[in-house]
Amino acid sequence: MIQPFGDILWNWNVKHPCIETLKLHPNVVKLVSEGKSYYLKKREDSAFENRMEEYYLTTYLLANRLNVESPLLTISHQPFVKKGQQFYSLYEKIEGEPLQEYSLSYLTNAGTSLANLHGLLKNYHCHKEIKGWHIDQHIRQWLNELGLTPIGKWARDILLRLDEWTILYNQLPYQLIHSDYNRGNIMVKEGVVSGIIDFERIRVAPRVADIGYFLTGMLKDRIKKNREDSINYIGSFLRGYDQLSTLTSEEKELLPLLIVTFLLQYVFFYHQCGYSEVGSTYISFINELVQSSEYDHAFHV
Repeated sequence: MIQPFGDILWNWNVKHPCIETLKLHPNVVKLVSEGKSYYLKKREDSAFENRMEEYYLTTYLLANRLNVESPLLTISHQPFVKKGQQFYSLYEKIEGEPLQEYSLSYLTNAGTSLANLHGLLKNYHCHKEIKGWHIDQHIRQWLNELGLTPIGKWARDILLRLDEWTILYNQLPYQLIHSDYNRGNIMVKEGVVSGIIDFERIRVAPRVADIGYFLTGMLKDRIKKNREDSINYIGSFLRGYDQLSTLTSEEKELLPLLIVTFLLQYVFFYHQCGYSEVGSTYISFINELVQSSEYDHAFHV
């Protein structure tokens, strides 16, 4: 929890705020002052260069008419306050609410918004070196830890079927991406995306990493729901993306493999935490996907 508040908020001249702690986000508090809503976020394991890069990037996106969450400047014209080893940034709330329910129209709009973001990020010149998103390395680390356990053997068998994905992935052009594009970071108002938030985790990777990450989250949220609807939702999101930036055949070939790879990481995580029943649900789901022709077809819209 972020505290105390007073000696932090005075840096932005925020007066008499009404403060609400968010249970799901212990490093974020919502506050209302003089009719405006804000979010105060504590950035752990950060650095001065990271905080400045977020400000430069989001300022660039706003200047190019993409509505994003951008840190407000303090009275000393800094986009953060540092207390000890922690950084704090204040953001004015973007109109709308996080995407709650998936629908064909919402997903089309979310796909178009991501394509717009990617187009702008491709032309942005970073002020510091940005880390790459090496998804294959994460998988190898998990597999090394699992060894010859039943789940480890099963995962290796799945990955043998997907062996070509790392070659395809590394051949694609790399660029700056959001790397946390999920429904909680997509603001929606009156049926359309009103803004994108949380640029804390920007990384360098092929743009399909963002697309695969979002679609994995959508499938994860709907793991116990109608499969046919989920397949249709994939197509709707990709059609929205293609409205602004057409995906290549190589990218479309990679996406279903990349999503299965992301889902494998959930299996490993739940296994490590001792949630065997949840992990078994994901195992069944992954087995179903890799054998489904409808799943592969969804990416060739």
